[in-house]
Amino acid sequence: MANSSSTCDTQLSLEDIWKDLEQGLIHIYTQQGRIELNREIAVRRRVYEYCTTDDIRAADRDRTGTGSIADVKTGASELYDKLGDFFKALVLDVLKEGKDLNGEDLLKFYELQRSSFMIGSIFINRRCDMLNRTYIKSERDKCKSNIYYISELALIIWKQHLVKEMHKNLTSAVLKMIERQRLGEAIKASLIWSVLESYVEFDGIEVESESDVRKLVSVRENFEKLFLKDTEAFYTKEAVYFTANNPVTEYMRKVEHWLKEEQRRYERYLHPSTQEGLVKTCEKVLIANQLNIFQNEFRNLLIAGQDEDLARTYSLCSRVDGGLIGLKAAHKDHIEEQLTSVMKNCGERDRKIDTMLVLRRYNILVQRCFLSDPGFVQILDKTWTAFVNEPCTHLFREELRELNSAQEGYANECAKKLIVEHYTLIEDKFSCLLLNGKDEELARMYLLMRPVDDHLSAVTTVLENHIEEQGAAAIERCGEAAVNDPKTYVDTILDVHRRYSILVERSFHNESCFVQALDKACAAFINKNSGTIVSKSTSKPAELLARYCDWLLKKSAKNPEDAEVENTLTQAMIVFKYIEDKDIFEKCYCKMFAKRLVSGLSMNDDSESSMITKLKQMCGCDYTSNLQRMLTDWRSSKELTDAFKDHQRNASTRLNLDFSIAVFNSGVWPSRQTFTFEIPSELVSCIGRFTDFYNHRHNGRKLTWLLPMSKGELTTNCFQKKYTFTLKKEVLVRVVEALVKFQLLELVSKESDCKSSFIDKGLKGEAPVFLDDAIVRLNTSFSNKKLKVDLSKAVLRTEVRQEQEQVHKNIEEDRKMVIQAAIVRIMKMRKQLNHQQLMVEVLEQLTSRFKPEVHLIKKCIELLIEKEYLQRLEGESSAYEYLA
Repeated sequence: MANSSSTCDTQLSLEDIWKDLEQGLIHIYTQQGRIELNREIAVRRRVYEYCTTDDIRAADRDRTGTGSIADVKTGASELYDKLGDFFKALVLDVLKEGKDLNGEDLLKFYELQRSSFMIGSIFINRRCDMLNRTYIKSERDKCKSNIYYISELALIIWKQHLVKEMHKNLTSAVLKMIERQRLGEAIKASLIWSVLESYVEFDGIEVESESDVRKLVSVRENFEKLFLKDTEAFYTKEAVYFTANNPVTEYMRKVEHWLKEEQRRYERYLHPSTQEGLVKTCEKVLIANQLNIFQNEFRNLLIAGQDEDLARTYSLCSRVDGGLIGLKAAHKDHIEEQLTSVMKNCGERDRKIDTMLVLRRYNILVQRCFLSDPGFVQILDKTWTAFVNEPCTHLFREELRELNSAQEGYANECAKKLIVEHYTLIEDKFSCLLLNGKDEELARMYLLMRPVDDHLSAVTTVLENHIEEQGAAAIERCGEAAVNDPKTYVDTILDVHRRYSILVERSFHNESCFVQALDKACAAFINKNSGTIVSKSTSKPAELLARYCDWLLKKSAKNPEDAEVENTLTQAMIVFKYIEDKDIFEKCYCKMFAKRLVSGLSMNDDSESSMITKLKQMCGCDYTSNLQRMLTDWRSSKELTDAFKDHQRNASTRLNLDFSIAVFNSGVWPSRQTFTFEIPSELVSCIGRFTDFYNHRHNGRKLTWLLPMSKGELTTNCFQKKYTFTLKKEVLVRVVEALVKFQLLELVSKESDCKSSFIDKGLKGEAPVFLDDAIVRLNTSFSNKKLKVDLSKAVLRTEVRQEQEQVHKNIEEDRKMVIQAAIVRIMKMRKQLNHQQLMVEVLEQLTSRFKPEVHLIKKCIELLIEKEYLQRLEGESSAYEYLA
């Protein structure tokens, strides 16, 4: 009895429990899911008490004297209702804040608030897991359609109270942004994706109970209908304008471009359900409505023999119903005209040959331009049959039939015989044509040689050697730039690749053996050339490519447009495909990526994220996991910096310095503490303030200050102009110490023959030494074109060299671990394996990241034997067994 009474005295009412729980939920939303352990335990405990404790509810009824047991809700059901009210209050606050926004401002606001709300809802759903598993599951099992899991409840309330109010403005802003993109303006696609993904999520929850099929009502009603209507209006206007000011052939090229753009748009942020309507709308406006001009131009193209444009006309018109009817009729008339012309204008001696040439010409046209379309093949056959059976051709009908049936087989046999007998001559001619850039003649030679497979594979070796020689020569012509200038190096490689990829595509029809020859040649000259020989480093290509990507993504006054950067990054990935030391590229790129983020020199988030995505597509998630986490840390750090600045604005005493920080995860970032130094008291308070702020937000975490990576700005007031010098933190410390000690600073102008020992030593991190009789003077005539002078770059070359040495040292150790892991993986699966087979499988597994040296693999095998992961089989020294 005593124990029961004590427990009752300490119990809280449901209202008290809710107040405490509500504070925890608010904390989850405001901190984006980051919650301290004690707070997390408190939230889960309150949810548990609501769901399981009947005594508290009984105490509430006794205290208020209201209601019977039958009239009172269970604790779980009341918690469900209160969570709904909690979500509703949050959503209404968001609606109030954003209801007056429009356009891109609205989309940015929506993306931010949606992300925040969804993250918070996911975390709350996890904390309310017991409520989901008990009360909600039980109610849903009773087929109560108005009961949702907590994460779904949050989405439903977001839709009912925010999206229903804002969807018109949201859709309008999305459509305007899409129109801007169609007009050539760069946009942030994630803003559109965020809105459309919301519509899809709502449709995913509201499921048709009988068929269990998602009804994409929100997407269709809120976006798709208006989007297709805008698409039709936009392209109708563009088609009218373009056809009025350009030839039909140019219009066809433009239509292909527009269709490809819409395909990319669909792939990037539109929902799959929109694809069919978008394609049909574009085809209707751009092709079906313009069929008359296509058909009229088709006749002119046949007469002019413009096969490329004929193929384009066929490709476009075949996309719409009835689009080929007019083309077939024009094609039939044209063949008849050509045959009639031969009969009228040619003498009897030339008539047979010219007639066969007409037949051959249109056979080839149907195959290449009309893709052997049965309709066009039938027209050709019928026209030819009718022509042969006409009275005027009766006399040489049999001869024509014999020529027609014999020409293909005869031509192939002649080609084979000639090629086999004169192969050496053909090979020499092939090399000569490559050197002289005779692409058309190479294409003709390829068509003749294609039936002879053995000799076709042989000339690919000639092509491979030629490309390798041309690539190596192009890099050698760059001289020192091939070692020191990443832009020159990469651009040279891309020029060579572009030249021969066009050759392989147009002249050799992307035949697989020629594509393989191109790939092998590029890999050879990219990884071994004059640059790698001069630098005595096989990893130089990977380092130069990393520096090239860094140059592209680094903020600069000369930065190109986003679309151009995206295209250039895509081109850079061509070079990356051929780099053997992809692990060295990753290390170098990671360090440069870290510097860009820490120094605030990154061009923008989208480009950085795009580069990471490209690397992930080529090498997998493991390759880019660190880069992705670094980017996430950077975004979180910016939010933390903003929060700290807000905190300082409300502080009783303010900092006298402009102070900013970056907080990153020590397990991901490549930066390490190389040395420490004592900072002046003027800077100590800044660090102390932020440390207290951070510890208050994240209890239990440890901050390590990487002071050598810091920079500071020193403003002068002793010259005719007010200069701001940017210095590394250790140099700034020296300057402040010297100013305190001497009250003077000697600066030497650019024109002076001597250099300040103070600046020289300070930049090198050394303390300046002054003798007793030293005289320190201020150079009052100092001047510089720039008011902001960056002195932090003075030791850049030394730092880069040291970093490169450290990277190579780390790479060797990392490679050993990767090789050992691969060996263990293989042996664990195979159990027993001989030495040669093990070497082959290790090389196959690791070639995608780097080319391991044989002696290193052997060394790793010995290490694993020492560690007792492997053992040699008894009696077979060249075979190994895995030890479980």
